[in-house]
Amino acid sequence: MALHMTMLVVLSGHGFASIKPSSAFAQQKAALKRTLREEYESMFSPMVTECYASDVTFQDPMISIGGVQAYQQNVDLLGGRNLLGQILFKDASIELHSVDEDPNDPYALTTRWTLQLCMKVLPWQPYARFSGISKYRINDQAQVVSQQDFWDSINLEEGDYTTRPPLAAFADFVGQLSVNAGPASLPYSLLRRAGEYEVRRYAAGDLSKGAAIAVDGAAVEAPRTVAAVGIEAGVDGDQARISAATVRKAAERDGLATTPGHYVLRTTFGADSKGLVMVGLERDATCLWPLRDGNER
Repeated sequence: MALHMTMLVVLSGHGFASIKPSSAFAQQKAALKRTLREEYESMFSPMVTECYASDVTFQDPMISIGGVQAYQQNVDLLGGRNLLGQILFKDASIELHSVDEDPNDPYALTTRWTLQLCMKVLPWQPYARFSGISKYRINDQAQVVSQQDFWDSINLEEGDYTTRPPLAAFADFVGQLSVNAGPASLPYSLLRRAGEYEVRRYAAGDLSKGAAIAVDGAAVEAPRTVAAVGIEAGVDGDQARISAATVRKAAERDGLATTPGHYVLRTTFGADSKGLVMVGLERDATCLWPLRDGNER
């Protein structure tokens, strides 16, 4: 290990040895976090290859690759910057929600994000969206040596992320490519697209414009951040309550803290008139993600 990257051993007040990174390493890691934010916001245009080890590995639910050149080819493909990417995709973007450190492991970083892209090769040009996390490992020079992505839609189970066969990821992707796929833009920030619900953050006051809102029969102000599930247009109050209980159970199973009551919003998805049942989430302003790592946005 290089001298300027020497890890300092310090004794805690309880008499246990702990590892404290050098100031040079901390500065390099802070610079890497800034670079990751810039790369996500620009869809890796450009990708700062100096921040990645030459033998970096990347794995997501669909593919596994190795080497910085293959990594760059993959992000260029999604971003439509190479020939195949120009044929397949357009409008690719990533909304970065957080970049978090692990207090117990200086060589670990975790990002939370939402990715969208348009499958332009199909005549109806559907948009697909994925939310999830990326777990990074870095070396003594604060370069990325590995990245493993997990999707909320297939990998999230009771607050933990587990691996699934690539076929599950392929089915999730193809399932979003129907002629009734989602629009190019959403009137909210999609924080999580899970298997049974979505977590959405609306602008202040947006939900109140068209929502029938009730907590134990009393009208209340709609929250900004909700766990939502789609419903058919003609559902009655009892069915809405059942749907609300279902989405509440799923969200709490994944570690989210919900608020009392439920909210019904009539809306339109494509040509089908449908609606939403939503439950509010605690820590509405910051959207707490109380998963096992304890990080929040």
